[in-house]
Amino acid sequence: MKIAITGAKGIVGCALITKLDTDKFNITELDLPEHDVSDLDSLTETTRDHDAIIHLAWNTLRDNYTSGRIDPINDQMIYNAYQAAVTNKVPRVIMASSNHAHRHDKRDADGKIRATINPPVPDSPYGAEKVFMEALGRYFATTHNLQVICLRIGNVNAEDKPQPSRPDDPTRWLSHADLARLVTCCLETENIPDNFQIIYGVSKQSVFDWSNPLGYEPQDSAE
Repeated sequence: MKIAITGAKGIVGCALITKLDTDKFNITELDLPEHDVSDLDSLTETTRDHDAIIHLAWNTLRDNYTSGRIDPINDQMIYNAYQAAVTNKVPRVIMASSNHAHRHDKRDADGKIRATINPPVPDSPYGAEKVFMEALGRYFATTHNLQVICLRIGNVNAEDKPQPSRPDDPTRWLSHADLARLVTCCLETENIPDNFQIIYGVSKQSVFDWSNPLGYEPQDSAE
């Protein structure tokens, strides 16, 4: 299977590429300066004849959950990932959404945070952009028959270690190995229900519900 990964040099991209099975996946790595995902024509050209696009690219220096601002280039890259897939008839796109798309204090009655909680309540302008990513994905899934999976990724760090947990900021770690397991499930499953899914990308913990129809089951524990 031939896959393109944007943001390949970032923390999440490096962790994923290191752990993916290269006997199964032929990976095209896309990142600056060689590849600018904000250039739609360039992205369309480099993703021809691929089976899936995994969109991780993001300007985190200007635009993150603590910055209080957005970078329009990030929103352009979101659109470009979807549009390049449609133009090239790439059937499936996996998008790096974030746990910040929904506030950690807005939970179901059992104390769980689920992707099914509606409407999502972002915790920051950054989180709101991720909600936009999900909404635009639902549009492309419905209108263009694109298979879209948005992963509300937890904390992936270079050290591959869980972060301290507090009641207002629960552990949401995703190990490098579980990241690869999750993405592999997203790539290999034959059917994406309704052409669109939102899944919490986390390792085992007690707050975030990772339930999904794709067969992902985390193996590492965040607690």
